[in-house]
Amino acid sequence: MATPNPNGCRHDGIDQRTHARQWTPDAGWHAWEKPTQEQIKDRMRARRSARTERIRHSGPDTKFCVLCLSGEHQRNDATDDEE
Repeated sequence: MATPNPNGCRHDGIDQRTHARQWTPDAGWHAWEKPTQEQIKDRMRARRSARTERIRHSGPDTKFCVLCLSGEHQRNDATDDEE
């Protein structure tokens, strides 16, 4: 699952523009609410971590990473056993 937008709703991570009214078990029916500063920071860290993990998926025989559909990043071809 993709990480939510850092500025997505505090309850469900959906962008303000497309949120309308949503339901979650914790918040019930709700309109978009601004996320806390801690949520924004945590979501930014999660997005950075996910981006770093995608880079690790490229192997020596692939032309591009199938997860990020890019060939423009530095490959990490070493496995944990080789290090």
